[in-house]
Amino acid sequence: MFVEILSSSFEDKIRISMTIETDREEIRKAFSPDAPPIPARLKTLELLAEAGVPTQATIAPMLPSSEAFPQLLQPLVNRVCLDDYYMGDGSGGKRTRNLGIDALYTQLGLEEWYSPSAYKLVYERLREVFSDDQIFISQKGFEP
Repeated sequence: MFVEILSSSFEDKIRISMTIETDREEIRKAFSPDAPPIPARLKTLELLAEAGVPTQATIAPMLPSSEAFPQLLQPLVNRVCLDDYYMGDGSGGKRTRNLGIDALYTQLGLEEWYSPSAYKLVYERLREVFSDDQIFISQKGFEP
């Protein structure tokens, strides 16, 4: 009911942005154990899509994901914002590096995902199912 009111009241004046850093629940649990589970976020996006509410998946900070992640998002969102620890922390990755996040990547054997160029892998996967005007990198994805 609320979603239907939201959709009809605001039409094209709003966009809901849902953070969904990965499609892998074990990765979500390792990096953000207190965050809502991936299935719950996907269900929310599904309900919004069914109601016709414009939605964006915000993959930020980008975490390791599967090759199927873009296909999972494609029917649920109108656009995607991709951001990582390097572009998104405002310091070229220094602030994130000071938090010791890289140690978790090393502990999990995912070092290749913690680099300034790692986002390109997910970006290329997104381009297989989304058009260029539906994919936004870093700050551009947070603009109106």
